[in-house]
Amino acid sequence: MIQWGKVWSDLFIFLALTSNIGFLVSNDPYQLVIALGVNLIATVLKFNIKKFLAAELLATAFISDLHLIPAAILYFSGSTSSLVTGLAVGAAVANLLSVILIIIDIIMSYAHADEA
Repeated sequence: MIQWGKVWSDLFIFLALTSNIGFLVSNDPYQLVIALGVNLIATVLKFNIKKFLAAELLATAFISDLHLIPAAILYFSGSTSSLVTGLAVGAAVANLLSVILIIIDIIMSYAHADEA
């Protein structure tokens, strides 16, 4: 049976990574706003996650948000693009860690299902 809550949370976690990388490639302000919005939605969805590594997933969401929020503020205040790009790279690394944690969690859930 498909667990739609997991589908939506995982979708936004993957979308957060891809939209963040999209900003790094394009350096477009709209892409930064999309990346920030998707990251914030992913953070909210992670509050309801019932996984083995839920705390770690939430921590990576906070890290990503704490990189993208200042990046957006600095970008729209006319700051240097290298600082904005550096913050966006930090957020992308946090999002990549989220994806890795999801994969680890999937493997752990299959291992626990086999034991039962």
